[in-house]
Amino acid sequence: MSAEKDLYAVLGVPRNATQDQIKKAYRDLARKHHPDMNQGDKRSEEKFKEIQHAYETLSDPEKKKTYDMFGTSSFGGQRTGGGNYRQYSRGFPDIDEIFKDIFSQGGGAYGMGGARGSFGDVFDFSNVRQQPRRPKNIQHTLTLGFETAVKGGEKELLVKSPEGGTKKITVKIPAGVKTGSKVRLPGKGEQINSMAGDLILEIKVLSHPVFRRENDDIYIDLPLTVYEAALGTLIDVPTIESPVKLTIPPGVGSGTKMRLREKGVKNPKTGERGDQFVVIQIAMPEESSEDMKKLMDEIKEKYPYDPRKKLLQYL
Repeated sequence: MSAEKDLYAVLGVPRNATQDQIKKAYRDLARKHHPDMNQGDKRSEEKFKEIQHAYETLSDPEKKKTYDMFGTSSFGGQRTGGGNYRQYSRGFPDIDEIFKDIFSQGGGAYGMGGARGSFGDVFDFSNVRQQPRRPKNIQHTLTLGFETAVKGGEKELLVKSPEGGTKKITVKIPAGVKTGSKVRLPGKGEQINSMAGDLILEIKVLSHPVFRRENDDIYIDLPLTVYEAALGTLIDVPTIESPVKLTIPPGVGSGTKMRLREKGVKNPKTGERGDQFVVIQIAMPEESSEDMKKLMDEIKEKYPYDPRKKLLQYL
């Protein structure tokens, strides 16, 4: 009987190789020399048998320990997995058939002797058959008006029904959502048998003709006439809930911000409410008469002032 080949050399790994190194070497060589990939090549066929035998021995801790001590894998006078080698004389199964047998036998066929450390271990197919595909989550963009996003509300949607077709569902919109917010509806996604994924709604909020939002605060521009700004006044200001009266002090200028506390957006996480800021904008008349121009000239002569005085030092 000829001397047995060095099993480490068969796999091309050093004697101190780790199990991961042994496993990787086996995987690469098994793919390269599999008979399905080398039909009619007797040398590859024999090489494939040697690779199988080497991996079966070196991947089993007890067999590897004995081999390292005595230099042989013929335990008890019988070569491990020898009976299975006879299968090769009847022709090799293709790779798909090997994988099929791995699933049903745990990797015990084709020269592996039923031991762990075979195809099922290397390619990690052990749980494939037991893992049905999970239903997918479905993502959908939901467009909301500004006030619905701020105050919350309900929205009706058409979704796919498990029985086929579509059905209408009512979605509760929490107060304070904004563009980019996500609302998850458990069990309203893809249906597979008794399992279902989730429906994830990504919010898109439309702009408002008057209000604009910055974080949890709401901003509104408030136009004033020249004389309202000069003399002061009391004005009804719209908020997201209802109008409030705002006192405008005399001499207010454009760009002045006036705060309405807790008239902003309710934060959906903290429950705290932001503020509303009223930004003063002094509006000139759209049309001017000769009398108005004359009056402005009189004011200019009687009450001169320089609003750009602070800029002079930078000129």
